[in-house]
Amino acid sequence: MTDGTTMKSVTTKSVRVRVDPEIIDIVPTFLDHRWQDVASLQDALAHEDSSLIKKIAHNLKGAGRSFGFDAVSIIGERLEKAASGRKWSTVERIINRLISYLERVEPVCE
Repeated sequence: MTDGTTMKSVTTKSVRVRVDPEIIDIVPTFLDHRWQDVASLQDALAHEDSSLIKKIAHNLKGAGRSFGFDAVSIIGERLEKAASGRKWSTVERIINRLISYLERVEPVCE
């Protein structure tokens, strides 16, 4: 018997992101920081701290573009907007989207 997580990871397609060869060595650190953002976002959501969520979301927008991870920037934009409106269920859904993306992203240097 397998759990849903195992089944999901087997059937979920990876997202390949082309990364500039000059920064490929620091991409793992970039992704680690995004996982730290996820933890901070979840904590901020639990406390309905829209200011912190907006701050992290704003940073996601810039960081994603700087490293070529456009999806991270788009998620940041949507998260910032949802937090501004204090739409907590939307914030949670967007955080989950970020988690899903980070689980599937595969940086490649071509």
